[in-house]
Formats: sequence, structure tokens, C-alpha cells
Amino acid sequence: MTEQELQYGEQLRAEPGTILYQPGDAVSGSSIYYVVAGLVRLDLPLSERLSVYLHPDSVFGLVESLLSSPRLTGACCLESTILYRWDREGFDLASSVSWELAFNTITGCTQYLRVLNAEFSGRLRLAGASGAGKGA
Repeated sequence: MTEQELQYGEQLRAEPGTILYQPGDAVSGSSIYYVVAGLVRLDLPLSERLSVYLHPDSVFGLVESLLSSPRLTGACCLESTILYRWDREGFDLASSVSWELAFNTITGCTQYLRVLNAEFSGRLRLAGASGAGKGA
């Protein structure tokens, strides 16, 4: 990240085990994150715990911020982590001056959707297979 992108938000450091937010938390203020260094785990509260691991250059927290909805996931730092975070307006400004940030955001959202798609398609196949013999 360059000074130009970083001027619209704030940098923070988090120790291993730091919980950034939990499912159901309200979204307010600086709620969109970018991993500069370290490792963050997003937990999706489905019937079984599903996790996504975020490495440097990952953007997260965007969906809930755009929807103004409570957090759908939980986020926890797994190692010493340097993050950058913005409020919605600051993120819009930062991504408008940085094609790299916009690209990382699109890439991250795509990867996240692939994980969810794989999880749900697997569950649908299992549900279809278990219901196949019931009508015979």
C-alpha cells in the first residue's frame, strides 16, 4: 500500500488471538479491513464451522459495510498482524486511487464466494443423495 491509499484510513497492529469482530456485531465506523502482514481467520457460523484464511493483500468486512447489516462472520488474528482499516467513505476514496486495492478486493470477494459455493454445493449433493431413496 502506498501513502496515497493509506491516508484515508488507519493502521493497527493486533496480537495473536485478537478478535476483530464476531457474528452479529453491529457495523460502525472503520469496518473494512486490509491485511498488510500476518494471518486472519474468518469464521462463517454455518451448521458446521467453516473458516477462510486471509493472508496479506486480503480485504474483508466489505459486504456487511455495504449492506449496513450485522456481521455475518467472525474475524480473529492467528498471528501478529498488521491491518489497515477504513470506514466506507475512506475505502471508496482509497480504492478509487488504487487499482491494486480494487483488484485485491475483487479477487478476495471471488475467492470467498468460491469457498461458499463449494461448501453449499457439497451440502446440496448430500441432501439430494439422502432424499433420493425416500420416494421409492
